[in-house]
Amino acid sequence: MRHRRKAGEKFWNKAYCPKILAEKLAGNRTLVFIGFYCAPPPGYLQTGDDVDKNRYALAMRYYGLVEKTKGVTVYYATVNGTRGNLQEKNLDSKMTAHVVKMAATNQFDTAIVVSNDADYVPAAEAAQEFGKKVEVVYFAGQGSMELRQKCNIARKAKPKFFVEIEGYRASDFHYLKRPSLPFPPTK
Repeated sequence: MRHRRKAGEKFWNKAYCPKILAEKLAGNRTLVFIGFYCAPPPGYLQTGDDVDKNRYALAMRYYGLVEKTKGVTVYYATVNGTRGNLQEKNLDSKMTAHVVKMAATNQFDTAIVVSNDADYVPAAEAAQEFGKKVEVVYFAGQGSMELRQKCNIARKAKPKFFVEIEGYRASDFHYLKRPSLPFPPTK
C-alpha cells in the first residue's frame, strides 16, 4: 500500500502494527483472523549501495516484527524481475483464496480489507455470495472506485488507525534518503 502525502503531512501508515489496526477497525466485533499480505524487498537491495542495504534491512526488520506479532499471519508475494522491472506475484490470489475459503466455511460475518486494489473485487463478490459483508478501508485519492462500490461499507483510512509497531521507530526512515544531487549535474 502506498499513501500519497500532502506537503507537510507525516507518513503515517509506514511501519504500523497490523494487529492494532485490525482491532481498531473491528471495534467491538470479534476478530477471527488477521492476515498481513506483503511483498518482500527485492534481493538486489542487499548488494546495492548503503541506502539500498538499509532499505532491505529496515523492511526485513519490520516484517520480522510483524511475524512476531501474536495473532497475525504474514503471507509473502513472490517478487520476480530486475531493478526497475519488478513484478509481484501471488499476493492477490492468496488473499482472495483466504477470503473465499473462510466465507464458504462460515468463519466470519464481515471481512475488512485494507486496500486500494481492484484485484480484490472478486473476493468481495464471492464473500457476499456466501452472505458475508465486506468492508474496505481505502487511502484517499488512490485506488479502485470499483472496489469501494462493491463492498458493503467503504471507509477512508485515517492516521488514528495506524499505530507504529513496537520495536520500530519511524525516525529510522531518514536513512532511506539518497543525497540530493545538484541540478544541473556537474562534471
